[in-house]
Amino acid sequence: MLPDEKNTKEADTEYISTQERNKLLWSLRSDFAWAGKKIPENIEIDGEGYKLGELVRELEERGFADPNEVAKVRALIPKLKAKAEADEELLETEELTTTEAEALYEEATGLLRAAMELKDRLEGKGGEKSVDEFKRMLNAQKLIEEKRWQELIKSLK
Repeated sequence: MLPDEKNTKEADTEYISTQERNKLLWSLRSDFAWAGKKIPENIEIDGEGYKLGELVRELEERGFADPNEVAKVRALIPKLKAKAEADEELLETEELTTTEAEALYEEATGLLRAAMELKDRLEGKGGEKSVDEFKRMLNAQKLIEEKRWQELIKSLK
């Protein structure tokens, strides 16, 4: 058996540790957990199937065709967020294997990204393309905070 096969089989049967669970939950709850994540192609919410990946791609390419489409997307966004919250709750409370926990995490972050993409489309913003702008803003903020920290350390010496 190859080492990767062994790790895969262990992940399928080994339950997630409290530390690993907390790491996934912390990451999921961070401000930009969804940035760069893959939007699920298909998702079922309340018994209704959605071709989520296709929907986001189409709206990016052509925008909104009619008011009915806008209303459907507005109604879908809270459903996506609620499904992500349900995944988060399962991740927090259920006894899960590592594979199951990672799948829930990936689904939740993908749903959050889809919700943000759709919300941005409704508001006429750039969606995932604007993530680079967020990264630039975060890096600038980190530099400012680092300078403040260095000044504090100097003042304490």
